[in-house]
Amino acid sequence: MKSQEQHRRGLVQVTVGYLIWGLLPMFWKALSHVSSFELLMHRILWCALWSMLFFALQKKNPFAILKHTWRSSRPLLLLGSSLVVAVNWLSYIYAVTSGQLIQASLGYYLCPILIVLLGVAVFRETMTGLQKLALVFCIFGVIYATLQAGGFPWLSVLIGGTFALYGTMKKFIGAQGVAALLSDTAVLSPAVIIVMIVMGHSGDAMFLFHSFGTDILLVLAGLATLLPLMLFIQGTISIPYKTVGFLQFITPTMAFFLGVIVYREPFSIHQGITFLLIIIGVICYVISLLKRPRRGEMPV
Repeated sequence: MKSQEQHRRGLVQVTVGYLIWGLLPMFWKALSHVSSFELLMHRILWCALWSMLFFALQKKNPFAILKHTWRSSRPLLLLGSSLVVAVNWLSYIYAVTSGQLIQASLGYYLCPILIVLLGVAVFRETMTGLQKLALVFCIFGVIYATLQAGGFPWLSVLIGGTFALYGTMKKFIGAQGVAALLSDTAVLSPAVIIVMIVMGHSGDAMFLFHSFGTDILLVLAGLATLLPLMLFIQGTISIPYKTVGFLQFITPTMAFFLGVIVYREPFSIHQGITFLLIIIGVICYVISLLKRPRRGEMPV
């Protein structure tokens, strides 16, 4: 009975985490009057501070956690992962605030397939037949978009690719969850503070110079990043990771419908065909999660 309750609670926590991630575009849209670059600066800084508060409330020393993370990994790898996640955040924020949310959702549909591909390239893992088929459909989707749907979908590939690369780098580093997020944001925070001071002196900053509401939302940008991650981490403890794999498509699906229905972004027949090809690839990937991998195949 207790395990069933834990499973149910974990399922709710992971689902709510993905739902919050799916609704985050509405948060960034509310800050569309702020430049994507300044939004990134605040997301990094306040995320570091909220993460420190998270550990402090648990009576854990955030600086000790940082010290342990930095000592147990290579500094260049830590810096690299921080830069990669910063590029991912910047490209996603730019996609949302510039009316390209559909492109962002496409990027996160591509992400699981790219993770499998990186597993093959970096860790010498083997792909199942269905995963190879999924990759083929996704490649055809990108090629079709390049030829028919207005050019190479660089924003989608950048968002999906940087997130997949970030996950791969974290596998090397070993730090996970809030500790990894604290490490990534703390590494960049000194440079971020300098940039924010320069922006304030040059008159290019919105923070403290626009409205109190804008200031509050910018401070909450870090919490909006941290909260779904906390739910995700807690929930994955008590449910199978295969279930997590299914649920991850909640977020890009919500982003897609927000873009098409709520924000009325243009959606052509060619974009529809691109999505169809990639969705077929995703379906192949999801089916591969149901199949027990044979010896030598990559466990997903």
